[in-house]
Amino acid sequence: MRFDLDGTACDIAVMARRPELALVVNGHGVRLSELPAEQGAFRLNVGGQEIRGWRWVQGDEVHLRLNGRSLVLRRHDIRNEQADGNAASGNLHAEMPGTVVALHALPGREVEAGDKLLTIESMKLQTTLTASRPGRIAALHVAENASFERGALLVSFAEPE
Repeated sequence: MRFDLDGTACDIAVMARRPELALVVNGHGVRLSELPAEQGAFRLNVGGQEIRGWRWVQGDEVHLRLNGRSLVLRRHDIRNEQADGNAASGNLHAEMPGTVVALHALPGREVEAGDKLLTIESMKLQTTLTASRPGRIAALHVAENASFERGALLVSFAEPE
């Protein structure tokens, strides 16, 4: 998900939910667990440190009161934004850093929307990336066991003829 925090974009990806919540926040791994709290309040254990505050959710906004500051987070669904951008550009970029576990497609292969392209691992979670649209793969920019950074170009599609 993408949040807007005081005019600054913040990308958050959920990597695991159990036994504790594992997030990637702007490329940095964070593990946390929620502790019991009264209604409307929150208590979090983040790396052994307890954080307390208040929250109120209204639609796509999360209002927080934390350390004497009032903050508003506005949620954006980046899956649709990225799919639209990737489909328009013909490219598939990494949403987070990771390692390629398996390649499922080869350059020159015709694929349909939903076909498997590659499997990646990030923070011990494996995810299979799929084609967002039909087309022909122009290039794979990674190999099996290769590491990549957030935003790296992974797959290029050929321009439609």
